[in-house]
Parts: sequence; C-alpha cells; structure tokens
Amino acid sequence: MSTLVCAISGVAPEEPVFAPKTGQIYEKRLIEKQIQETGQCPVTKEELHEDDLCDMKVNKVVKPRPASATSIPGMLTLLQSEWDALMSETYELKTNLDTTRKQLSHALYQHDAACRVIARLLRERDAARAQVTTLQDQLSNSVPTNGSVEIHEGETGLSAQIIQRMEELAQSLAKTRKQRKFPDLSPIEEVKRFKCAQSQNAFHHKTAAGVLCVDVHKADPNRIVSGGVDCQVVLYNAQKQKKMQTMVGHSKKVTAVKLHGDKDVVVSASQDATAKVWTCGSADWTSPYTCLHTIHKHRAEVTDLSIHPLGDYLLTASLDKSWAIHDFATGRCVRHMKDLDSAFPCMSFHPDGLIVAGGTEDKSVIIWDVKNEQATVATLQGHESAVQTLSFSGNGYYLASGSRDGVVKLWDLRKPVNLQTLQVEGGVSSVCFDATGQYLAVASNIVQVFNFETKTSLTETVSFKDHTDAVTGLSWGPNAKTLASVSMDHSLKVYSA
Repeated sequence: MSTLVCAISGVAPEEPVFAPKTGQIYEKRLIEKQIQETGQCPVTKEELHEDDLCDMKVNKVVKPRPASATSIPGMLTLLQSEWDALMSETYELKTNLDTTRKQLSHALYQHDAACRVIARLLRERDAARAQVTTLQDQLSNSVPTNGSVEIHEGETGLSAQIIQRMEELAQSLAKTRKQRKFPDLSPIEEVKRFKCAQSQNAFHHKTAAGVLCVDVHKADPNRIVSGGVDCQVVLYNAQKQKKMQTMVGHSKKVTAVKLHGDKDVVVSASQDATAKVWTCGSADWTSPYTCLHTIHKHRAEVTDLSIHPLGDYLLTASLDKSWAIHDFATGRCVRHMKDLDSAFPCMSFHPDGLIVAGGTEDKSVIIWDVKNEQATVATLQGHESAVQTLSFSGNGYYLASGSRDGVVKLWDLRKPVNLQTLQVEGGVSSVCFDATGQYLAVASNIVQVFNFETKTSLTETVSFKDHTDAVTGLSWGPNAKTLASVSMDHSLKVYSA
C-alpha cells in the first residue's frame, strides 16, 4: 500500500488534507500557513483558500525511529545524552535558586534596617516636638527682669476707654432686655417632640477616645465646631452633614471651643496650656482656617473660654488658679488675674459683659466686677463638689452651675440666692441656657432639657439617651430650634423637632 506524501515537505503528513482544486495532499499546518501568507498553493501556484481543504481520515502515522535508535548501543547513547542534559539543567536551576535566596535574604535585611531607621527617626521627631513644646512653655512663662513694664508680660490693662465701651454696651442691652420678644422661639410642646435628627461618629479620630466640647453659631444653626481628645478642632456643616475643616495645632486635648458671633473666627483652648484664635481667609466660612494667635499666658490646662458681648475680647480660665482677658485683634493680654485661691474648671462673661463668673475646684462660684478693678462682688456657696460648668441666662438674671456630684443649682444674681437644686444622673459636664433663657440643657450620663415652669423654678421638659457614653458638651441653636451634644462615644448628635 502506497504511503501518503505531503506535496510541500515530501514526508508522510501527520494530519493530511486534500485540495480538490489542485489535486494535492498537504500537511495541514504547512498549507494553512502558506494560505495565510500567500493565498495560493506553493506547488501549482493556484489561488487557494482554507475552505478548499478537506480533512482525510487515515491511520495515525508512526514516525520511523532515527538510525541511532535502531540498536541497543544507539539507544544507550541517546539516554546518556538526555541524562547529561537533565543534570546540566538541574545544576542551573539549583544555581538560580541559590542566587534568588541570597537576593531575598539581602532584601529582607535591608527592609529590617529601614524599619529600624524609621522607628529611630519617629522617636527623634517626637522628642523634638516635646522639646519645642517645653521651650514654648518656658518662653511664655518666663518673666524678664529688665523693667516693671515687662514684669506684666505686655499686659495692657483695662483702660478707661475699654471700660467706657463696656458700660455703654451694658446700658444699651439693659434698656432693651425687658422689651425683647422671641416670636420664633420653639414652644415647649415643640421641644418635647425633639429627637435625634442626625448623628456623626467619624469626624474626630476614633483612636483617641471622645469629643469634649461643642459650640453652635448664634445665628447659623448649621455651623458647629467641636474639640476632641485627638487634639483637633473640627468645623462641621449640619446642613450638609459633612466635616468642612480640621484645625490642627494643639498638642493635647481640646477642652473648649467657641464660635465668634460676628466674624468667621474660632477660638479653642487645650490641656497644653494654650488658647488659639483661628481665622478664615475667605468670606465663605467653610474655607480653610489658619491660626492667627496662640495665647501662652497660662501655666496649666486652659479649661474654658468666653467671648465678651463687644466681640473684641476673649476670656480664658485655667487650672493654674488664674484667668485672663485678651484682645482679639492683637492676641495680647489685657488683664491677667493670677495667684488666686483656687483653680477654675469653668468661667464665663455675663451677657452684659460687666461681670465674670467662675466655677472653682473649691466647690464655689465666684463673681468679679470687670470694671471695678476686677473686685470680687459675690461668692456663691452650696455645692459639695468641684463646679465643672456654668451658664448665664439670656436676660442676665439667673446663673446655672453644675458640679461633679451630679448637682445643678439655679442662682438668682439679683439677691444672690440659690433658687433651686436639681439632682441628675452622673456628674454634670455641661449646662447651657438657650439665648432667650427659657430652656436649660444639662449634660451628664444623658441629655436633659428643663424649662422655667415659673419665674423661679425649672421643670424637666425632655431627656435624650442616644449617647452610649458620658455626654461632655452641649450647645443650643438659634431660637432653641436645635440642640447639639457631644460625648465620649465619639459622636456629635443634633436634636430637633
């Protein structure tokens, strides 16, 4: 029987195909390649397509052995050659494996060395930051010895002009106080319908436990600022439910924050013994803020802040047994009352701006006359634990104070006498009258809202238990339409009807 032979290669095809058009037999892979390259038969030069090919059914071709494999010595020689090639390849693979292992070991050593260098640099950076902070504290607290003016560290004093401006403003406010009406104030029934309208948990770092303070702009309820254990001051837009700006500069916990009523200014106080004034460089309050002034007047934690009704002066209180009034424009200290009898966890200007009230760790509330050489005009006794927070009512007649033992006291400043004592659940961290003085919010383990049932007594309106940890700060929005609270559970909550 004759053997089929490829017309191109002249050998028996492994996969034969037949082209009726040319009458030739081809190896399939060879003729397909020729068709792709030239489109014609290489033997007859006729035009040819793959569709013209027909597969042939034949027995599988067994290739003849090469001459060297037709005898036992020849086969042994082939096996020896393949063994030698295999050994050579194995040796090459072992050499490559050894080289790769050495390269990996070197890379791991370099990575370990880099990690050690980075750790050392981080330690040096932290040490340098600590040294800078220490030097700043030393510079701010150092007292020059060349001249009596320098002994007061640039203290300008409350001049007659400043006091005159304060008195004129107080007289103006006193005349209009009885005529003030609040048609847009939330009625009691509406406040009773308050519920948690929004909650934010991711605007401060969760690695540093808790948010410590909050303030809502007196004219814009959507503008909220907060300070946390993470040393950051965060500006939040309640309408967009979005963090707008983060102000970084304090080296320890932020203990108090305030929004200026008439300017795009934020003030913050910290455990690092400083207060900072942050200003916005644009007409848009959501734009970035920069630190305009850093106040280094105190030697211990700055616990509280208050802005004078004039809007030009800032009050700071500290655990170093002192308080100070500063000029917003220059950042300079106007008056520093120091070496007092007790530390002050809280302090505030009266709505008229002529008196200052401070809560002490000695369980009392002290009131000073700003215009009369900052003389003490009253000491309110009655608390049995350190006074942590206080708030003046909008009409200026009442003062609420809260202490660590969960007691809230309502004082009539015209007598002065304690009108009412409330016991709440847990230590009181914040009390806050709304701008009208109708509602008092109290922060402890929960949030409670009280209203004046009569002119001299408060009754509970509503309470909120949405926080999962101690509530640390409260602030009312305009006309008591909203109430913001912050907590050690990292959250900011806004309540409204």
